[in-house]
Amino acid sequence: MSDKTNKLNIYLIKPEYRRFEDIIAEGTKSQPIDDIGTFYMEDSHAHPPSWLEDFFGGTLKGKLNLITSNAKSVLLVETKNGGKKHIFAVSFGFGRSLLNEGVIEDRFGLRVVLNAVDPKSLRSIDKTTLGSIPKQSREQMSREGVAANFGIDIEQDLISSVTGRSRDSQLGKTISGRDALSISVKVDVKSITKFLMLCFKYYKSDAYKKEFNWIDQIKDIRNKTAIDKLDESLLERLKARQLEKIWMAVPEVVDWVDIKGFRYIRSSKGNLALDLNVTEFLESLGKREISQDLLKKTQIYAISTKTDEAFNHWNAYKCIYAEIECDGTVCVLNNGKWYEIAKDFVDEVSREFKNTGESAISLPEYAHADENTYNKSLPDTIPDSHCMDRQMITYGGGHSSIEFCDLTTKDKKLIHVKKYGGSTQLNHLFSQGVVSGELFVQDEIFRKKLNEKLPAGFKLQNTNTRPDPREYEIVFAIISKSRNPLEIPFFSKVSFRNARRRLQGYGYTVTKKKIGKRSA
Repeated sequence: MSDKTNKLNIYLIKPEYRRFEDIIAEGTKSQPIDDIGTFYMEDSHAHPPSWLEDFFGGTLKGKLNLITSNAKSVLLVETKNGGKKHIFAVSFGFGRSLLNEGVIEDRFGLRVVLNAVDPKSLRSIDKTTLGSIPKQSREQMSREGVAANFGIDIEQDLISSVTGRSRDSQLGKTISGRDALSISVKVDVKSITKFLMLCFKYYKSDAYKKEFNWIDQIKDIRNKTAIDKLDESLLERLKARQLEKIWMAVPEVVDWVDIKGFRYIRSSKGNLALDLNVTEFLESLGKREISQDLLKKTQIYAISTKTDEAFNHWNAYKCIYAEIECDGTVCVLNNGKWYEIAKDFVDEVSREFKNTGESAISLPEYAHADENTYNKSLPDTIPDSHCMDRQMITYGGGHSSIEFCDLTTKDKKLIHVKKYGGSTQLNHLFSQGVVSGELFVQDEIFRKKLNEKLPAGFKLQNTNTRPDPREYEIVFAIISKSRNPLEIPFFSKVSFRNARRRLQGYGYTVTKKKIGKRSA
């Protein structure tokens, strides 16, 4: 072991890359180190920092001697463990850039940390919240804590990095892992091989499943080879018109009242589509060869009801949602990003969605200009009901506006209606149901403001009294022109399950309902 502590960034190379020259960028200088491995580097050139000229101009010219240099180097080490060889890359400075694309094992460092960390000593977690527009965040604690202290949603948060205190002193005190394992240890070139074998032992362990068994439910796919394979599978299905579990949807939350329709390819010409539809989109391409480049260059335009002009657009690839099974693994394309989903998790979520009760309420088919027009028409066909669509309740010091529901009935059904629009739109629907349902039970001020919106015959008798959620049914009604049973994207099913569980925790009955759609 070394007398000095060294900061190391360690990567594990994928087993299919056995030759050092396939791992390191071509033309990189190398220096063999006997019985250890090979050291690779790129020449560094000292130069004044860019801000010296950009900010100060010539005011300090010749008066200061400030220089900077970006060192890039990597040590490749091959170890033998149980008769098998494994290659590691130890990166120094900006050495990561010397490794070829796709050669490192994703989440190597994360798995080492999860197996070696004290689960009660976590300090920092990087996560991406899925199911809507992906939101990346870093949660840090002022003192050590458990995963629950970070507010992790184990079904919708993708954990990409964890930092905490090691249970093994050989790994140092604080360890951090993503693709790389980042640690500070008393290890030098003479002891690195033995140390890497220790890291591999932790990587192969399944100990993490005791405290972090949920970590493998969802993985983001960042390996270019894997992404290319999935994109190729998607293209094959699109070309063959095998469109089961391939949808198109707006990739962000939009106000449907402001949308007259959509146009494919051109913003000012062509037929106006009321909804995004993958079959219609493919027909709009004509005889053009479907390719990845075409999907990413082709724009889809949202047309304004006020101006008849395009006011927003997205490339077609971001609008495609696909669920594809590849090599026995379920993979999902959502908002332009591929994710790998554990099959048992997919089965569990899908089974719970399928088994959720169908509401007994009879809702007419949708043949209207927009949701608001449809919702306003419902009291004409549903006795003892009242439309609450766009009856916003100002809450929280005037900063938030909450919609209680789209339709309420005297037999205490709270109905939320949304046109099918992919995971982003549907997650917004489920979130709306949870927020209004919770405030209705918990907050007296909210109930008083709600009562001001309700007509006679629907008002609460006493807003001071907490209503009994067991008397209410919350219905999530989704408008879909498909003739098949209601089917929504996987991440939307996850959001639905979370919403359903939260509302059922209060005592509500939660159901789903499909609203058929026909031409106006």
